[in-house]
Amino acid sequence: MLKKCAVWDLDNTLWDGVLLEGDIKVRPEARQVIEALDSRGVLNSIASRSEQELALATLRSTGLLEYFLVPQINWEAKPKNIISISQALQVSLDSIVFVDDDPFELAQVSYMLPEVMTFDAAHTRELLVHPCFLIEQATKEARLRRRFYRAEQARLEAQREYPNREAFLQSCAMQLTLRAMQRGDTPRVLELMSRTHQLNTTGRLFAEEELVSILNEQSGGFCIRVAELSDRFGGYGMIGAAVVKNSDSSWKLHLLAVSCRVLGRGVERAFLASLLADARSCGCDRATALFRETGRNRAMLALYQMMGFRKCSSPNWEGMSEFSRVTDPPPVVPRWIQVI
Repeated sequence: MLKKCAVWDLDNTLWDGVLLEGDIKVRPEARQVIEALDSRGVLNSIASRSEQELALATLRSTGLLEYFLVPQINWEAKPKNIISISQALQVSLDSIVFVDDDPFELAQVSYMLPEVMTFDAAHTRELLVHPCFLIEQATKEARLRRRFYRAEQARLEAQREYPNREAFLQSCAMQLTLRAMQRGDTPRVLELMSRTHQLNTTGRLFAEEELVSILNEQSGGFCIRVAELSDRFGGYGMIGAAVVKNSDSSWKLHLLAVSCRVLGRGVERAFLASLLADARSCGCDRATALFRETGRNRAMLALYQMMGFRKCSSPNWEGMSEFSRVTDPPPVVPRWIQVI
């Protein structure tokens, strides 16, 4: 399983020495790994026992502070800080790797948070070739992922100025752009399929050859739609993909995957409502959608039910069930989202 976040200790891990005892020196291999992971779209954070202001000032002076999101530098237990990081970044615990030099800390995290992968700082260089961080090609969205999360922090700060969640969402001026997938979108579509777990209707991983075949119209009625999102804080990049099989008499959604970064904004509702509007415009009076329970995608089952889909078949040998609903009228798009 690909990991989404590396959480670092500081003393004798990110740097040699103990900050509160004197001079420290950033380990070149740690800097190299952090910069490389960042370029691959892996988030970096900190869980360390130290004086916060001194540690942040030191990180700033070394040029590394910009790489770390929601650093937890305090005297709390590291498992507690890792949970805080998981919640703040909205990444699951099993998407996190914790790097530390202290066998006690590694054992404590493993015991209290068994979902978290632990890694001995003595082998930092090996992180770059570990399967959990290996990707074939870094997408544009991956290279900008840290910037997207910074923008999200700005959204959270701005939300405090509004009386309720809907008023804030209305102020964001979200624009959802839907279009047909192009050849250059392939790496990002594959990434969405493999990295998106909560907002994924089936968890199916299409091979690159399958996507190319669909683009070349060799897969009998299949098409792929992608979604890009922006708001007044900036762009999110491509946040969703849908694989649809459409004919003169039927319309079936084989996969809908939406980035967990937009969870809670109604984007998945807007995307599905727009797909159903397309089905209706093609003359289909009923839409069918596949769903497979993965253990992590209950939110998509709830989405189907909220949007008027009803289960019409039991799971087959692959665990796939079918849901259906009429296309007229299509569900209403949340009023704070403009679909283009």
